[in-house]
Amino acid sequence: MATPFDSRVQNVVYQLEVGVGARILKAFLYVLFMTLLALLFVANQYVGFHNARAMDQAQLARNFSRSGELNTQVVRPAVMRHLREKGKPVNPTRPPDTVNAPVYPMVLGAAFKVFGVEFPQPTRSRYAPEQWVVVPLNLLWCFLAGLFLYLMGLRLFDPRVALTAATVYFLSGGVWSHAVGGTELSLALFLATFGFWCLLRTIREGNAPGSAVWRVLVPAVFCAVALWLLFLTRYAAGVLIPGVLLVLFLGLRKRGWVPALVVVAVVAGGTAPWVARNLKVTGEPFGHAPSLALHQQQYDLNLRSLTPLENEEFAVARQAAVRGLDLLDSVFTLRNVGFGAGVVFCLFVATYFYSFRRGEVRHLRWGVLLSFLLLLVASGVFGVDNLEVASVFVPVVLLYGTAFFYLLLDRMQIGVRIVSLAVIALFVLVQSIPLVRAMMPPKPSSYPPYHARDIGFVTRPFEPGELFCSDMPWATAWYGDQLSLYLPASLAEFYRYHDDIQPVNALYFTLRTRDLPYHSALFRGPYRSWRPIMELSQLPRGFPLTTTLPPLRGGEQILLADRNRWQSR
Repeated sequence: MATPFDSRVQNVVYQLEVGVGARILKAFLYVLFMTLLALLFVANQYVGFHNARAMDQAQLARNFSRSGELNTQVVRPAVMRHLREKGKPVNPTRPPDTVNAPVYPMVLGAAFKVFGVEFPQPTRSRYAPEQWVVVPLNLLWCFLAGLFLYLMGLRLFDPRVALTAATVYFLSGGVWSHAVGGTELSLALFLATFGFWCLLRTIREGNAPGSAVWRVLVPAVFCAVALWLLFLTRYAAGVLIPGVLLVLFLGLRKRGWVPALVVVAVVAGGTAPWVARNLKVTGEPFGHAPSLALHQQQYDLNLRSLTPLENEEFAVARQAAVRGLDLLDSVFTLRNVGFGAGVVFCLFVATYFYSFRRGEVRHLRWGVLLSFLLLLVASGVFGVDNLEVASVFVPVVLLYGTAFFYLLLDRMQIGVRIVSLAVIALFVLVQSIPLVRAMMPPKPSSYPPYHARDIGFVTRPFEPGELFCSDMPWATAWYGDQLSLYLPASLAEFYRYHDDIQPVNALYFTLRTRDLPYHSALFRGPYRSWRPIMELSQLPRGFPLTTTLPPLRGGEQILLADRNRWQSR
């Protein structure tokens, strides 16, 4: 006769084999495997930041953790020009940031503050605040996005589709690349996925018979908050708002007015303080971000100029036409879309020619399509770089593409289970090709020349308030903790800034500029006035920076300073 102890042991064994314990154990092993994969990818791919926006946002976050304000150490001549034209006060030593959206730097800054992060001068290629705070935080956003992708799959389709789509998501190289890159895209991906999930909950509760009003409004409010934070994480991601409103009206029809008004009210009300701040500082609702994006030119001529360029309206129209053609080439040739991602994308497109039975499954596609078309228009006007915001649609694309794959697989009626499993494994393997390719040698390098140790060496003798002019000011601001000026468009504008606004204490050239095409950029192009300095052939008469540090890295980098600051160190 079995004792009570034996019965409890048998019950535990049973639960571990086929009950709740088995599911918990499988889930734990799945999460553990994906975590180890993410850590392996980071160890293999992370060599320091190589994205200008990541470094710009990181230095903003550091300043926010110190002062609670979004002041920047990256000085843009065009911003100074615009502030003067608007009659706004100009503080060259503590300029407010008027270019970046605020949420991601504030989140990073709060993390720096909570963990008590210190920012020493870098002495190695890897910088500790990036390695132990920024990248892990972005990995967390990626994992949370994967969780809500799985929950969306359960609500839209079934556990089979949800698990396969989540697996494809975690095995795609682009997800972890965003985390390693250090930009706001990982946070934007999480906010978008969470917003889609709340949107589905809103429609489900709105169509449930006898559902209380609060059961509809609560997920609608969470969806609105996610969209608000998403918009203030990356302005271009605001294209999701019309798509969400369309899904609400398609899914709830006349009852969609109330949650739609909630979304509009929360987004508008939440954005109002930031708009008021920008109006006070710059006179523009979103600062200088739209203007600089609209007027962007090759070699950042407009951004680096203290005076308006000649024929500026013609140049803007010409650049818009060039961006539009480049955009069409990117979209219709699937440029930068790997083979694996291209397969699931094509399956997703095919779903528009298939009518799903459930309304919410049909409606979500049209909201995504509207948002994507709006993103194409915004990218054509404000720059093709905004097209990377399309990564926030990845969870929806994976879910629908995976669902259509299973639809085709079921139609084939494969009777042998092992063959069916082999087809599914092949489908997942094809999606993981970008990840496998990224993990193969050679390992990435930090070119353009973002060598944290070199930047720490050249900026160490300078005081925080002194001005460091560079062709990569975002890097000297982040790694060197130095007030950094964009290299002016010409030597004459350099003199003008030095004499009229703030003295320049150092000039730092790297391969970003010295490796440009000689004839079209250096000899007759926009950098021709800087060529004698970059070649160290002869400094102009009266040039204020006369002390030259011996060329770094075999002559790749050049540093000129106002005096010899290294002799006493």
